[in-house]
Amino acid sequence: MLGRNANVSSVIFGILFTLLGLLPGMSAATAQAQSLHQTLNQYVADLQKNPNDYALREKIIRHVQAMKQKPAVPDEARKYMDRGIAAIEGAKGEEDFRAASVEFAKAANLAPWLGDAYRNLAIAQDKSGQYDAALKNLRFYLLTSPSPADEAWAKSLINKVEYRKEKAAKESSPAASAAQEQKKFDELLNKMDGRRYRTHTRPGDIYRFVVDVQGKKLVFGRYFMDNPDPWRYPHCNHIPIQGRVFTCSYQDKDLGLVNYTYSISEDGNRITCHIRYQGKEAETVYLWP
Repeated sequence: MLGRNANVSSVIFGILFTLLGLLPGMSAATAQAQSLHQTLNQYVADLQKNPNDYALREKIIRHVQAMKQKPAVPDEARKYMDRGIAAIEGAKGEEDFRAASVEFAKAANLAPWLGDAYRNLAIAQDKSGQYDAALKNLRFYLLTSPSPADEAWAKSLINKVEYRKEKAAKESSPAASAAQEQKKFDELLNKMDGRRYRTHTRPGDIYRFVVDVQGKKLVFGRYFMDNPDPWRYPHCNHIPIQGRVFTCSYQDKDLGLVNYTYSISEDGNRITCHIRYQGKEAETVYLWP
């Protein structure tokens, strides 16, 4: 009986000895995990001070990828994810997607390793025309090791966003803007062509000032109330329309140099003539119809 007890004691002692041998390793692994989490917390705290530190953001993502035990997503970050999704679900225009991107950005700052935060943020930024930011966040998303299907989706969206960015740049170039303005102005002139614009009359007036639009020219004159055929001013005959606002001048034998500034309203229903001569100014407004 004694021998049997001795054997049992020997086995127990062996188990205890083995466990004691494992404790240093277990303690080292625990210490390492704690150290990784402490480092992560410090990185995140530093990022809060400068959210545009993209090198640090990438460092955080790679740091978490190397951790065996992934950090928990803070409740505050989940809250902003939900708010961003709510903004997208009710989005009716670009401003709503911009509002969503603000919420997702907050989530990505609180949990910089969270792939879904970058994914949703990039989608909202793409929808609101923030193409550079969308591309940046799609690349952060790829660093979070998404599934093969999600990786393919992100790479495809990058191609699409790059196209939309290039297209927007071309449309907003000075040459494109000038072409759009010219097209808009040509359409306005086509609408005005053939119209006769008149000044207001007052009781007792025997004639009225008029301007006819003939193609891309203005023809000024006046007519008596009982005769619709206007008498033309020799110096104001066929003035080229050079834009919505343009000037011309002539030398009058009595008044000297007379300067005219013409402006056409955006809707094309009013032409204003501003006159300057000998330090004096006057204004005439012609209306249609």
